[in-house]
Amino acid sequence: MSDTAFILQNCTKAIGGAENAIHLLEQKSRLEQAVGSNDPALTLDTAKSLLESIFKTILTDRQAEPNFSGTFSALYSEVRKEITLNNEGAANEILKRLTSSIVHNVGELRNAYGAASHGDDGYYENPIQMPEAEMIAHIVDGMGGFLFRKHKNLNDPEVAHRIFYTDYAVFNDWLDSQNDPIEIPVNRAEDIPFSVFLFTYDVDTYRAMLLQYVQTEEEDAGVEMALVAEQESEINDAELPVEELAAEPVVDPVSDIAAALVINEEVGNAISDDDRIKIAEFAQDYAVNRAGVDWQSRDSLIAKFRIQLKRTLIKKAFTEHYIDEAIDIIIGKARKHFPSEGAY
Repeated sequence: MSDTAFILQNCTKAIGGAENAIHLLEQKSRLEQAVGSNDPALTLDTAKSLLESIFKTILTDRQAEPNFSGTFSALYSEVRKEITLNNEGAANEILKRLTSSIVHNVGELRNAYGAASHGDDGYYENPIQMPEAEMIAHIVDGMGGFLFRKHKNLNDPEVAHRIFYTDYAVFNDWLDSQNDPIEIPVNRAEDIPFSVFLFTYDVDTYRAMLLQYVQTEEEDAGVEMALVAEQESEINDAELPVEELAAEPVVDPVSDIAAALVINEEVGNAISDDDRIKIAEFAQDYAVNRAGVDWQSRDSLIAKFRIQLKRTLIKKAFTEHYIDEAIDIIIGKARKHFPSEGAY
């Protein structure tokens, strides 16, 4: 038994918020225990089982009638149809080949050397030892965590078969601000927030209201942007006196944001200049064209901006533990470079 507990770091982060996914959490725990108990054969078994559970969870979340009858590799092929691994075509193809190879080889190792694969001679010695088995566990941890994060970050509530309450904190807060909590006629029972009650007892209505909320926010932002454009046009048409101002150095917003994303040497080495420019261009486009008028003083619009930035940073493989800091930097720069009407 190892003195130090083995933790699947990537999967722990990825599925940490899925506290109701009991079976998935159990599979993760079984793999950690197998490594911790120095059991290479059981490690291979549980590594494959964890990946398989992640695949089935993703497909069940996204498909009304997922097909689980195929092989391990066929199951992953279905997952690949649901999730784009990278937005850049060539990179996506490379990642597809890499992850497919992992799935194929993990399956082969488990079938040949796993504890539950088949019986062997009483004097049989498994050639797979703990260094190899632990390597497989780390590989499965990386791939499983990566896929589950991709799945959660890109899951569209309009087409998803299964949605989760904790994925929509901003909407839940808005819903609770518009509705009184549900009173429970039992002594000392706490009231239930309206959003919790609705999701628990009528998830279809919850989903419909969520989609309406998203659509309304987008429509409101579009109307406000149109009004601002009209006002700016009227101002430009008027013959206003032009004041001579002292020339100030011109700072390119995209370059400024891109440069600020080099938080430290680790981040700078991990992301290309081109990707930093693309992130900055996305931030500029979103702040100017999609964030909505007065977004800087509306918590719901800031929250939506942060979500979009997080998705973009993840797509560009930004160093994970600096993503929140990067979002704060981008929001700060956006406030400076792209002030919206009514912002103060």
